[in-house]
Amino acid sequence: LKTSLTDRMNVSFTNYTEYGTHNQAVRYCWISYFLFTILSSFIGDSIILLASIRYNAFKLHKAIVTIMQHIAVCDLLNSINSVLFLLTLISERNNLGSLLCSVSGYLPYFSYSASFYLTAALTSIKLHTVQYPMHAHLWTKSKAHIVCATIWICSLA
Repeated sequence: LKTSLTDRMNVSFTNYTEYGTHNQAVRYCWISYFLFTILSSFIGDSIILLASIRYNAFKLHKAIVTIMQHIAVCDLLNSINSVLFLLTLISERNNLGSLLCSVSGYLPYFSYSASFYLTAALTSIKLHTVQYPMHAHLWTKSKAHIVCATIWICSLA
């Protein structure tokens, strides 16, 4: 039997039937992966932020600690996006609405690029402090915040 083009165009489908995970074992593996990622990220980043802000536990250069804090915040943004994916996997449909759907599409692009640039800034400052130890005092906490703010703004573009 041959079907006409109009018959093929009238076939209705949803995101689940077109793009969803139909195998329950695969779906449960993805759910457990996202749960592990979210828990380890929230716990690890919370410890880093709490230890560096409240207890001043890291005995490193202040600019390096400041950039580490920004990287932890960036990782928390990635975790929030993983929570959105986890909710979609558990409910087997996208019930987040159009605003959260748009945010979950743009958030990884923003946070991944910010993470790459923050890691590059961290490496550059480490190299500069090792290469020129007499100039290490020029990197203050406020200058590190300015560099990080510039990176966050450039990542939005």
